[in-house]
Amino acid sequence: MPLWVIMMGIGAGSAFSLSMMFFGLRTRTAHQSAELSGMAQSFGYLLAAVGPTLFGYLHDATHGWTVPLHMLGAVAILLFIFGLGAGRNRYVS
Repeated sequence: MPLWVIMMGIGAGSAFSLSMMFFGLRTRTAHQSAELSGMAQSFGYLLAAVGPTLFGYLHDATHGWTVPLHMLGAVAILLFIFGLGAGRNRYVS
């Protein structure tokens, strides 16, 4: 269990710092970077606020960890898919 917790922490920390870096790398001006950052962080923090509550609700509703952990797996897959799109060498306008 400690190994998995450490791996999840490293993954989440890496994903967060990479996403912050993309604001500057995927825009041409500081103004565009600020606009992209504001939009993405607003949406991201909204999802981050809902996630733990949903995780706890699923645990309480199902009386087990299987469904909440499947939810984490689905989120990891979505993070991978969106990360592939964000990693392309293109600009957001």
